[in-house]
Amino acid sequence: MADRTLRSAGVMAAGTVLSRLLGFVRIALLAAAVGTALRADIFTAANTIPNSLYILLAGGVFNTVLVPQLVRAIKNHDDGGQDFTNRLLTFGFVVLAVVTVGCVLLAPAIAQIYMPSELDDPSRASERASMVMFVRLCLPQIFFYGAFVLVGQVLNARRRFGPMMWAPIANNIVACASIVIFLMIYRTGDPPATYSHSEELLLGLGHTVGIAVQLLVLLPYLRASGHLYRPKFGLRGTGLGHTARLGIWTVLFVAVNQVTLAVVTRLAIAGSASDDPGAKAGLFAYSTAMLIILVPHGIVTVSLATAALPQMSALAADGELTEVERLSARSIRQTLAIVVPAAAAMVAFAYPIVTVIAGYGSGKDNLTLMSYTLMALALGIVPFTVQYFQLRTFYAFEDTRSPFFLQCVIAATNIAAAVIGVRVVLDQENLRFSGVVLGGAYALTYLIAVLVSRPVLRRKVPAVHGAGIGLPLLAMVIAAVLAVLAGRGVLWLLGMAVEWSGPLGAILELAVAAVVMLPVYAGVARVLRIHEVNDVVSMVTSKLPGRR
Repeated sequence: MADRTLRSAGVMAAGTVLSRLLGFVRIALLAAAVGTALRADIFTAANTIPNSLYILLAGGVFNTVLVPQLVRAIKNHDDGGQDFTNRLLTFGFVVLAVVTVGCVLLAPAIAQIYMPSELDDPSRASERASMVMFVRLCLPQIFFYGAFVLVGQVLNARRRFGPMMWAPIANNIVACASIVIFLMIYRTGDPPATYSHSEELLLGLGHTVGIAVQLLVLLPYLRASGHLYRPKFGLRGTGLGHTARLGIWTVLFVAVNQVTLAVVTRLAIAGSASDDPGAKAGLFAYSTAMLIILVPHGIVTVSLATAALPQMSALAADGELTEVERLSARSIRQTLAIVVPAAAAMVAFAYPIVTVIAGYGSGKDNLTLMSYTLMALALGIVPFTVQYFQLRTFYAFEDTRSPFFLQCVIAATNIAAAVIGVRVVLDQENLRFSGVVLGGAYALTYLIAVLVSRPVLRRKVPAVHGAGIGLPLLAMVIAAVLAVLAGRGVLWLLGMAVEWSGPLGAILELAVAAVVMLPVYAGVARVLRIHEVNDVVSMVTSKLPGRR
């Protein structure tokens, strides 16, 4: 079972790696096209609203509630879950369409939610108008994102994990193409303060079309999986009423996260819209740093969690509580074996990392604050990973109520830390550091989340001897710190003879660091007997030429 989970995760991870790489290409192109200041924040905010909703839905209603229901329907229904799935898809498509149309009509009000008070000045009227237009153009993505997740989860329930992770590649290609066209037509010098109407249409529609293409890529795989979709209305007698009741708590979960997102977005844009001179770490810096830290999350955490959730759901349905805990703990340890050294590397090599991504054109003047933002956020990726799996364990038991109340605590902590950090600690004179402070608030929030959620989860699954994560995590941290110190030491020695400058120098710097860190981390892990790291090393080395 463990080998099958790893194989499934490997297929998903391969697609995610390429998609993430193209995502960074998109960010680099966007930085070159519109800079990294307020102009970039306006488009980033508008494009983040539907994207964040997709992320929340993927980890919320569709992932957490529907996958267990689909697995049970495929397993227990005489038709292999065909009728249940068709009714579910039809209902979901209709709801998504209604919600999307309503949101587009309310675009000005939605945009206002994410605008800080700094944009209320009459001199900022053009920036406000651009943000409203971008929000209107990007909001249709809600339907395509939601439909993509619905179809993707049907494939996942049928153990077709690859397509959902490979389809975003098409989205990134379309988005990158729209930015390249933008550069060819409009980018003739330093980016102006505002957007023209044609610029708004090209960027906004280009990114929305990309999400639509991402959905279309999945449709042939749905038929190939053995499911023939036919629209079918009506929920009576299907058990979907039970699904809807479970989903209420997850909808509330999503709503709480949306409040947090709005507050963080407003505070981040406030940094770029402030009158502080010089470089600023606003929403673009925060979003870019978040994209970076979510690379190991998307490649490893999501892949393993997606592959493990159907198994945990089946074990929970059979009352195998001990096996649920073993599978959950093993998945967490396997994930942390990669996430921990990745987080350590992000803290130690933040500056060259952001230089590779945004060290072009006007973006190169903002690298220091962007690197500080990355360092702050990277501190939170380990507790975030643990919390992500803890929530999936609740969902395996069809418990969406507990995660909602836990998320209320998490949201309150994040909002309080963010508001106090930006509006009290920074005040109006230092708002350019808003992205850095928001990164620290994120890290603190998820550390508290793990500590609060752990005892609540213990009411569902008892502690199992040998299934802990504390000591393995400590050993991984020791190995990662030693590996980072070795990498920094070698770079310091080489720095006496080599000057690391610009994106190319940053790439070489990161390459040298990786060459040093990987064997040191693997070697220390072997000495400390970190089995999960040793398993990953064995799996990789077995694929090398000359190995069987």
